[in-house]
This record gives sequence, C-alpha cells and structure tokens, in this order.
Amino acid sequence: MAENTGDIIDDALRIVDGLQRRLLIAGVKRGVGAVTSPPPKGDVWEEAIRLEAEPEPRPLVEEVLGIVRESAPEIAGHLGRAGLGMVGALGRTLGALERSLERERRASEHAPDTSAPWRAEERPEGEGRQVTS
Repeated sequence: MAENTGDIIDDALRIVDGLQRRLLIAGVKRGVGAVTSPPPKGDVWEEAIRLEAEPEPRPLVEEVLGIVRESAPEIAGHLGRAGLGMVGALGRTLGALERSLERERRASEHAPDTSAPWRAEERPEGEGRQVTS
C-alpha cells in the first residue's frame, strides 16, 4: 500500500512538472509582449457600465460633515459621561474637604486655651497671684 501511495505521488509530480514546462514553452513562443501588454478593452457598453459604477467623489467639506454627523452622538455621549464623572468626583472631594474643616473647627472649639503656658490651677505657688494686704 505504501508503494502504491508513493507511485501515485510520483506520477502526480511528473504530470505537474510536464504541465509547467508546456506552459513555459507556450509563453516564450507568444513572446514577452503578450505577457506585459494590458488585456484588450471590452466594448463600449462594458466601459459605460464601469464608468457608471464608479461613484463620484464627494467634496471634502461634505465628507467631513458626514463624519461629524455620524460620530457626534457617540462623542457627545462619551463627553457627557466623562463630565458627569468629573462633577461627581469634584462633589466628593468638596465633601471630604468640608468634613475635614468641620472636624478641625470642632476640635479647636473644644480644645483648652493654649495661649497661656498653663492654666490658673496649674500655676506654681505664688506666681501670678496678687497678694492683697
């Protein structure tokens, strides 16, 4: 069976090789001009259909405006969501700042007076007291 498969492959390769040689010889006989020359044009009808099928280019301004019309809703949606996200972040930041300032204000209201180095109860004996006689 293995010999049969090998024989079939060898036969197929020989056929392909022979076909390639024949095509090469036919190309040389026709000459290089046949290979490099453009294909013959079709009739008038074929040319008219080809010209009709090609769309006329739109002016640049119309093309740009068309792109804007198609893209604007998507871009506006993205910008709107980004703006809402920014406003939300700014609101949370201001809230955190207000809470921090409020905590500092409350802490300063309840804190002891630190302008004097010590309170009257903590003063050493006789210091700062008036002696009345």
